Amino acid sequence: MYDNLTAIEAIGLGIRSEEDAAEFYGSISKKMKNVLVKSRFESLARDEMGHRKLLVDLYKKSTGEDVSSSKIPGQPQTAEQGGVAIDIDSMEEVIKYAITRENDAEKFYRKIAEKSKDISGKRTFEYLAEIEHGHGAMLETELEIYLKDRDWYADNPDIQLVGP
Repeated sequence: MYDNLTAIEAIGLGIRSEEDAAEFYGSISKKMKNVLVKSRFESLARDEMGHRKLLVDLYKKSTGEDVSSSKIPGQPQTAEQGGVAIDIDSMEEVIKYAITRENDAEKFYRKIAEKSKDISGKRTFEYLAEIEHGHGAMLETELEIYLKDRDWYADNPDIQLVGP
């Protein structure tokens, strides 16, 4: 699917993907009652907007033009091969879906980096691949935490922990 993308199309897909990811994590954070978990997803949303800025800057450097929504290829297609799915009921499924999205984004950026002839673009895509890899690993840990103690994660006030 991504074999015939131009560099500008790849940047555009990346921009759209980062926008979608920021929206996805922002929507999850709004559903969180646990303040620590909420801040984790808010941080992910900010990270994704930072990645978007990096790609917007690369787009401008490559084309001399500012990005507008009408110029971004890939609508509604993204590197993760879809839009924002926020209507999943199970937190376990939400986290697993987020992990899949991060893994897909990592693969996309690695593939585009391999094909990039521009050293700046190559480095940018390699950097983004590594960051998305880190997000995936962090979300794997998040899933482990959730599976160990769903009540804490949900900030369930009905649960009271009593020490020895």
